[in-house]
Amino acid sequence: MNRLVIIGNGFDLAHGLKTSYKDFIDWYWEHRLSALLTEHSDKSSDCLCTLITKVNSSWQSYAFSHSFFKNYNDTWKKSPKERIEEIINNEEDFYVELCPFFENITKSIDTKGWVDIENEYYKLLKKYADKPDECKELNKQLKFLQDKLVEYLKTLPEVECNKEIVELLKAPFEKQDISTYDKENAFASIRAYASIPDKCTPENVLLLSFNYTNTVEMYTDSNRISNYIHGSLSKENEIIFGYGDELDKDYKDILDKNDNELLNYVKSVKYLEADHYKEMLRFIDSGPFQVYIMGHSCGNSDRTLLNTIFEHKNCVSIKPFYYKKANGTDTYLEIVQNIYRNFKDMPLYRDRVVDKTRCIPLPQSQEQ
Repeated sequence: MNRLVIIGNGFDLAHGLKTSYKDFIDWYWEHRLSALLTEHSDKSSDCLCTLITKVNSSWQSYAFSHSFFKNYNDTWKKSPKERIEEIINNEEDFYVELCPFFENITKSIDTKGWVDIENEYYKLLKKYADKPDECKELNKQLKFLQDKLVEYLKTLPEVECNKEIVELLKAPFEKQDISTYDKENAFASIRAYASIPDKCTPENVLLLSFNYTNTVEMYTDSNRISNYIHGSLSKENEIIFGYGDELDKDYKDILDKNDNELLNYVKSVKYLEADHYKEMLRFIDSGPFQVYIMGHSCGNSDRTLLNTIFEHKNCVSIKPFYYKKANGTDTYLEIVQNIYRNFKDMPLYRDRVVDKTRCIPLPQSQEQ
């Protein structure tokens, strides 16, 4: 029997890497605000936002003549969020305009402390489905964010392998985790349950990484291979960033528009530009497999792919490794709620997902 490990951003976070979208947006603001010190115009603009001074001088001149920018290294030791808020709130000297897409991203971070950029993109894409110009501009903004995200991730440091995770990847299967749901043409669970001996270890392990970083490479071995389903920093031309929810009730409406601009960032289409998706299919078709979920929220942005895995006839178990918070709460319920949305067959969901009593938190680096 095999094991398929779904690796998401929480896997990088568990290794001490600041790879959340919030960290990325903070970095973006850091660079935008630093660039103002050398801006020779009163207007600094990209496709996400426009910053304008109202004092008839360039940003550079303003920086050297106003206390707001003086002693940069000392007075700007505030977070990027605090810095930009000072500019936004100073309407007498500054004017700030965010595009709707970026405004939604910043609002989500302000209200929830996190953001799903791909989901925010998809919500606006549906809104702009009958507005070709707005749709084209939205795609331009997503591509800009993708390029900036790659630039940011390349600045992150190397991390060390976590030995606890290594032990989990090669751990024997446990019969109590294996599904026993019997359904016509879906016999793999019964077969696997009946044949699994004690201390049976995975024959092959596929590390299916949804991340662009190379953290997962530390865990490859003779029987553990990596698959960058959304591309990697080493192959930027293969990076996939967009939406992948063909189960959404509005998805057919998008297809019916017969406008390819609406499909530029559909993950199912982008998968065909590389062999990663077909490699994944070959793996799950090869025999019974257990799913580990390490650091992936299982949100709607990847619902099409996750449904293919979770409801595959060879899937015999779905075991989430949750995050234990400092206040004692954890993310197990949130993960299994999201997994629920990836199923069409609800009895199958209830049988395949391993209950919390048999799950543990994802090991964290000591820095966490």
